[in-house]
Amino acid sequence: MTSPVRPPLLQALALTACLLGASAAGLAAPAKTSKVYRWVDEKGVVHFGDAVPPQYADQEQTILNRRGVAVGSIEGRRSAEQLAAEEAAQRRESTARESQERRQARDQNLLATYLSVAEIESLRDRRTEILDGQARAISQYLAQLQARMTQLQEQMRRFRPYAANPSAPVLPKSLAEDVAHTLTDVRAQEKALASKQEEVAQTRRQFEDDISRFKELKAGSAPR
Repeated sequence: MTSPVRPPLLQALALTACLLGASAAGLAAPAKTSKVYRWVDEKGVVHFGDAVPPQYADQEQTILNRRGVAVGSIEGRRSAEQLAAEEAAQRRESTARESQERRQARDQNLLATYLSVAEIESLRDRRTEILDGQARAISQYLAQLQARMTQLQEQMRRFRPYAANPSAPVLPKSLAEDVAHTLTDVRAQEKALASKQEEVAQTRRQFEDDISRFKELKAGSAPR
């Protein structure tokens, strides 16, 4: 039982007739007519009925009670593109919500931890002093390794295939192993030094950001 509706008045009349019909039928078989479905055809025409035609079964449907009040809905079938778009939107919403929660937690921690900008600056100086000391220690050890590597390279020139003299002795295995180990240590310390220097820079940036945010919170303006 369907009735196409275009103007609002006709749509209301159609719904009323449908509901009256459903109520009348309900006297004989109430279990089958307790719900009325609303759907839209390919031309945009609204229909009401106690069952949805098979060709519209994949579309979104609204379920009405006998009084014409929406009591539920049935989602239409979504394409892969629609599902992907919905998932992407949910991920963005989740990311934004988590970011907001982290900002709020950070603000609360700043206000609970520090009483003044001077306290943040003092902690920054102590923290960066420790990191700078670690970076200097790595740098000094690296310099020692590089000096050791220079000495080993000088020794290698006395042996083939690095010696100018073709009759020079073959490079000893122990020297070759010493060179390989030292070179490995040099590369490892170079990487460690670069990482420590980045840690120092990141720590400074974080503290400067904390100081700026703390000032905003204390001033009563928190635009972020």
